[in-house]
Amino acid sequence: MTDPVLGASQRSRRTLRRRLSGVVVGVVVVVTATACPGDTPSGGGGGTTVPASTTTLPGATTTTTVPVSTTTSIPGGSTVPTLVAGRLHTCSLRPDSTVRCWGNNSFGQLGTGTLTSSTIPVKVPGLTGVTAISAGGFSTCALLADATVKCWGNNADGQLGDGSSTSSSTPVSVFNLSGVTAVAVGGSHTCALKADTKVSCWGDNFSGQLGTGSNSPATTPRSVSGLTGVTSVSAGDAHTCALLTAGGVTCWGDNVNGQLGNGTFTNSNVASTVTGLSGATSIVAGAGFSCADRSTGVPACWGENLYGQLGNGAVLPPPPVQGDPPPPPMKENTPQNVVGLVGVSGTDAGDDHGCAVFAGNVACWGRNDSSQLGIAGGNTSNPTLVTGTANASQIAGGSSHTCALKTNGTAVCWGDNSSGQLGTGNFTSATAPVSVIAL
Repeated sequence: MTDPVLGASQRSRRTLRRRLSGVVVGVVVVVTATACPGDTPSGGGGGTTVPASTTTLPGATTTTTVPVSTTTSIPGGSTVPTLVAGRLHTCSLRPDSTVRCWGNNSFGQLGTGTLTSSTIPVKVPGLTGVTAISAGGFSTCALLADATVKCWGNNADGQLGDGSSTSSSTPVSVFNLSGVTAVAVGGSHTCALKADTKVSCWGDNFSGQLGTGSNSPATTPRSVSGLTGVTSVSAGDAHTCALLTAGGVTCWGDNVNGQLGNGTFTNSNVASTVTGLSGATSIVAGAGFSCADRSTGVPACWGENLYGQLGNGAVLPPPPVQGDPPPPPMKENTPQNVVGLVGVSGTDAGDDHGCAVFAGNVACWGRNDSSQLGIAGGNTSNPTLVTGTANASQIAGGSSHTCALKTNGTAVCWGDNSSGQLGTGNFTSATAPVSVIAL
């Protein structure tokens, strides 16, 4: 994952080291495309391209909003499925309240009790009664019906929250944590929203991403200082953001690219208000940028923009050539409107790209070196429709891959597949959506 155009001025050296570590650790053994017992493969099968949609992006003056339902009833089940993506793996909460994961498993982030990677979804054994999941970096967490949290995968920085720094390939309970309503996994830290509208975080804290007022790491949950009235939380690579009851957003941690949105480029180990943002309805954090959906249906993003990940139509520097001087800084420390999108019902951020669901389709923008935008060509700061994503209800972005959940509970993915993170039963990367098998 060496990036010749990314200098220390764009992202902290600590973050670079973290992103480069882990990828080369461990021997990857691959599960072949044999479905789990009791699995019924979804339509299409691995490697099948989904028929293209003819839906076009709405114009900037269009005001019609077609929200995507998040309460769709799934026959035979009690839980609406969801989809999340870590750096090189993907997981889905299924209608029976169990979890299935696929992709890289070098740290046990698939939760199967082994370090065996898988190119197809595999069930996390012994984990039931799950109500929500989150994946980030090389770890995964699940919120259970009793309002407690279990995590698995990489634990080098204490991000599993069990009081140790020992990685686990099976779910372990987060120490002394209860009354949880949501969980968010970042690059090497994790946060939980509690019923009292306060937030607790644990794991790496080099940039202040735990929000405790110090930069000391923690292997068990610590309260975010002075923060209450939170309705949702999202964890990025080394920063965290929270949505407040009044529609405002506050962020803390790494700010070298302005991803805290407070008008500065200075890190903060306490929550700091995002400048000039109101009417926010959800929040997502990428590697070095953040985005918020708003009641207007027009998302806003802030932070790093070297690859166009803010979606604001900025003119991007040309692809680097050996010997070129470093590119100019491309970053914004206050929210910028995502251009050409209205009626957005959900947004997610990958490492260096963003995607949104609107009217049951998906548009993406930002980095495209692995076709994670699902389009031909290079990086773009203009949201572009991903064909083959009709009836999408949710989007999930990883490091260099993207997945969309359909309203019928099936999923499609595209982009890098070097670790099997597309769930197609092979390692063939995809420039357009392909169906996840056995899901």
